[in-house]
Amino acid sequence: MRNALISPKKKRIVVKIGSHVLSEGGQFTHAAVQRLADQIIEVARAGNEVLLITSGAILMGRNIMGLDLDLYPQNLRQSLAAVGQVSLIHEYQNIFDRLGQPIGQILLNLEDFNNRRRYLSLKETILGLFKLKVLPILNENDCIHTEDFSFGDNDNLAAQVAGMLDADLLLILSTVDGLYDGHPEHPDSRVIHTVEAITPMMLEDARSKGQLLSTGGMAAKLQAINKAVHFGVPVVLANGEAPDILRRLFAGEEVGTLFLPETKRMPLKKRWLAYSTKVKGQVVVDDGAYKAITERNASLLSKGVVDSRGDFEAQDVVTIVNTRGQEFARGITHYGCEDLKKIAGLSSSEIEKTLGVKYFDEVVHREELVLLPTRIKGKT
Repeated sequence: MRNALISPKKKRIVVKIGSHVLSEGGQFTHAAVQRLADQIIEVARAGNEVLLITSGAILMGRNIMGLDLDLYPQNLRQSLAAVGQVSLIHEYQNIFDRLGQPIGQILLNLEDFNNRRRYLSLKETILGLFKLKVLPILNENDCIHTEDFSFGDNDNLAAQVAGMLDADLLLILSTVDGLYDGHPEHPDSRVIHTVEAITPMMLEDARSKGQLLSTGGMAAKLQAINKAVHFGVPVVLANGEAPDILRRLFAGEEVGTLFLPETKRMPLKKRWLAYSTKVKGQVVVDDGAYKAITERNASLLSKGVVDSRGDFEAQDVVTIVNTRGQEFARGITHYGCEDLKKIAGLSSSEIEKTLGVKYFDEVVHREELVLLPTRIKGKT
């Protein structure tokens, strides 16, 4: 199964490179970019569509400004990104130009995914670059970083992009050899080469190491990976500093950790609903509605609604929770928050009498509703 999922023939592959892979001793290194670029070109020229997601803008900016690692000013993160982004993409352009490979840069924030039109426009832009045989290079636009419009880290961005493009493989290059069965620094710990499902214990045991040049440890990586496998995209976590890592991986060598995808790929619109949209409110449902939705793929009807919270209108995306407060689904509501409060617990036949009009029988139709993964607990 591993060879079939990682075979480099005519596939759409998303490669994410972390900041630490591009640095040595806190300094950006040309050699690291060159080493990986050579391998990426080989994969692309084997008939694959390759997209690169790179970290490193803040690292590059800090190096240019000569800031000491120990005195790294967190409040200047956005400014450093603005300085570093120019040099980072210039570095990639120089290297790929020498290899005869044109590149195209796209800087993103979360709003580009929240907005359905922008999301589809972004997808068409990337597909157009593939048709032109251009290598897309993406990064989060840290210059305008805010909590409301941030992916959190590039692992999450990579998972979102892989889902949007219906990628055949997501490859996350970090400075670890993969997911270990114990603490990575323990001599008896071994890399787990295949993971069928991310369990709560794996997430609990993940040791997140806070470092200044990156924003996510192993726990954050597992959260992002869980999104990708939920979409139906296999993920490999491997060491980007290891010699010939891409060549060895695509030659069939058992390097890194392969996270197996869900057997059934999630429809593209439901991928957007699950992770790329900004939730405007919350709908609380009773146990009967919870079972109907999770076990029978049913639509959400007004009779199963207990309460609605927030300030949302019809056609907004809402989160759906059970009476224990557990979020288990998201969907596009046909009724606003105030109307939903009025018809909560009523049958569909009573909606028109109560509101004076009935737009739909369903509060959320099953085709516009997506179940969230149950593989791991906590934030997804």
